[in-house]
This record gives sequence, structure tokens and C-alpha cells, in this order.
Amino acid sequence: MFSKALFKQSCKANGIMWITITIAVCIMLACLMMISGGGNLGEMRTGITNTMVQDTMDKQIQSRALNYYNITDNTLEIINSYDLSNPMNYLLLQNDLQNYIDEICQSNNYQEGTDEYNEVLALVYGTITYDFNLDGENEIDIGLDYTYLTKPIDMKDEVYMREYASSFLSSNMVSEQNVDKVLSQLSQYSIDEEDYKNLTYTNEQGQKVSRYTGESGKVYIKDLSTDSIVTYLARLEYELESLDPSDPSFTEQENAIKNALIAEVGESFLSSLPQSVGESLQELGTMDLFNLITGSIFFKVAGLLLPIIYIIMVANNLIAGQVDSGSMAYILSTSTKRKQVVYTQATYLVGSLFLMCLCTTAVSFLCFMFLDTSMITMTYGELALLNIGFFITLFAISGISFLTSCWFNRTKHSMGIGGGLNMFFLVATILGLFGSKVLPSVVRI
Repeated sequence: MFSKALFKQSCKANGIMWITITIAVCIMLACLMMISGGGNLGEMRTGITNTMVQDTMDKQIQSRALNYYNITDNTLEIINSYDLSNPMNYLLLQNDLQNYIDEICQSNNYQEGTDEYNEVLALVYGTITYDFNLDGENEIDIGLDYTYLTKPIDMKDEVYMREYASSFLSSNMVSEQNVDKVLSQLSQYSIDEEDYKNLTYTNEQGQKVSRYTGESGKVYIKDLSTDSIVTYLARLEYELESLDPSDPSFTEQENAIKNALIAEVGESFLSSLPQSVGESLQELGTMDLFNLITGSIFFKVAGLLLPIIYIIMVANNLIAGQVDSGSMAYILSTSTKRKQVVYTQATYLVGSLFLMCLCTTAVSFLCFMFLDTSMITMTYGELALLNIGFFITLFAISGISFLTSCWFNRTKHSMGIGGGLNMFFLVATILGLFGSKVLPSVVRI
């Protein structure tokens, strides 16, 4: 069933082509893996991701700072409505503050005992125990000892409210519990704790320090919050100039303007773009470009092109080419049978493709060893599966070409039908790839 002499003849006739194609495919694979896994593409994806995360985080901080400021403002209005020189008013004040807390939590669906509820609780009650004069002592204490206000303080001073809101937010944002919550939300961007800490900014000393963690993060968040509040108050004052304070609906209009300004400040770069553009940028930032280029572009499209040419040429030469040239008659004139010829030639074709895939597997594993795996989600097992799928695909394609080579007596018919079908499948694969979710939606058909 197997002819060694015929197998050696096939190796000699097609060996140079096999070597050339194999070397070209391996070089192409190595270049794509090294560029996509360790080059500028990974840095570009990381840059896009970090930009989106920082923009989203900053806008959320600014929005929360304004909400904290408004809550502080309303809290101090409640405080100023009482004469705190009378100890009995402390109980009434505490009751009103609790009602205000419940009102905030009900409007935002915060359940009692949750972290969000406790945050509002701390924000409101912290307002009346905050060191407004920054002298190291609380101006008001609602404890049982009823320490009274001993010196006049303008409780509506915007500086004090701004200072308190920004300080409360900065301390809350860098707490370990809040950092864990942020990291769970950023997991969709493949951001871990180390990446989060590596989000930096340049401080006044020209040093790059953490943007959202530690003491440097507290300074950055407080400064960002303060700037946002100052901008918000300036915008609010400008907008309120067009309103009539005597208008019965003045308070309603004022609240609408405040909500609109807060929403505008909290609008991130992605949300300001058209929905399709924003989703495309977000998708590009979270996409693993190494998997895309290596797994989809090479093993499904680019890496198949040269092997398909090899298959079409060699499959035609093994049977139809020899029949067309008359050399098959010479082979069959010996003791070699037709089944033996077909089996030997098929063995050579499949064996050469198997060796080609072994070479691509070795090259891919060797390149993978030199890549920064921290930016890659692919594993050695997945890479091995890609190479196995690569061989199975080539095996199926070779079956089509070998069938047409055995079926037709003329080379033009064998190459026309077998090669045409295989090229059609390759073009269909390319079109299908551009229509699948593997590619970013910005280049998807």
C-alpha cells in the first residue's frame, strides 16, 4: 500500500516548495506575534484603556463632589434654622437631619445599613462635627454633653462647604473598601489593583504619583473636587441671574439648573460621543489585540494563504499532473498499483502539511516565551489548540484538492475546480471575519 520510491520522488519534486512556504509562514507568524504581543499595539491598547478609565473616574469624582456640596449646603440650611444656644433644639435638629438623610436615600433607593446609606449618614452628620475653622476643634457637637457654639461662624461660607465636601470625598475614595468596589467595576477593562495604582499624575514636585490611591490620590481627588465645585458655583451664579427670585417656581427652576449642571460635569468623554462611536472606542480599549491578530487574522486568514497555494500546486502535481504529462503510465507499468500510488501520494501531502504545522507550533511557542504575558490573555493550551485547528483546516482543504486531482485527468480541470473551491472558501472566510464580533465594530461590515 506504500511505495518508498514514489514517496522519495514526491519529496524531491516538491521539497523546495515546501521549505520555501514553511519558512515564509513561520516568519510571518513570528513577526505578527512579536509585534502584537510585545510592540506598540499593546501599549496603544493600554493607553486607550487608561485614558477611558481616567476620564470616567475623574467625571465620577467631579459629579460626586457636586452632590456632596449640595448635600452639605442643604444640611447647613437645616442647621441655621435652629438656635443652637438652646439645648432642646439639638434633639429637633437631629430629627430633621435624619429625615433629610431618609429623603436622600429613598430618592436614590439606598437601603438602611448599606454602604451607600452609611455614606450619606456620615456626610450629613459629619457636616456639623467638621472643623470649619481648621483650629483642631469641632464647632458643634451633637453628643450628649451638648457642647454649644461659643463663637460666631458663618455656617454658609462657601469655602467651608467646599473644603468639607472635597475632604470627605477624597478620604472616602482612597479607602480600602471603596478601592475594592472601584476595582470590581473596572474589571471589564482588565484593570487589576496594580494597574489601578499605576494610573498616575505629575504633582507639584514634578513626580509621577498614584492618581487615586494613597496620600497622593487624596491630594489629587481633593484638588479635582475643589476645582469642580468652584466651576459649578460660577456657572450656577451665572444661570441664576436670569431667574426671578420672586417667582413661585424659583426653587424648582434652581433645582433643575443644579441637576443639569451636575449631569453636564459628570458626562464622560465616551458618553459625550455618539453611542456607536463611544461603544467602538470602549470595545477597542478592552480588546485583546494579540488574540485578534494571532488567533483570528493569522490562523484563520493570513496564515492559510501560502499553504493553500502549496496545497493546490502539490495536490495537482501528485496525481493529475502526472496523468496529464504521461508519467503516471510509466509508474503503473511497474509493479506499483493504483491504490498504492494514491495512498503514497496522499500520505506525502498530509505528512508535509503535518510537518509544516509542527514548525508553526514550535515557532509560536518559542515566540510566546519572549512575550510579556501580563498584557496577553492567551495561554499555551489555547495556542496549541490554534495550531491543531490550523492543521485540521489545511487537512480539509488538501482533501478537496486531492479529490479533484484524482477525479480529473487534466491539470487545468484539477486546478480550476479544486483551487477555485479552496480560494472561494478563503474569500468567504475573510468576508465572514469582517462580519463577526471578533473584529472591533468600527471595522466590522
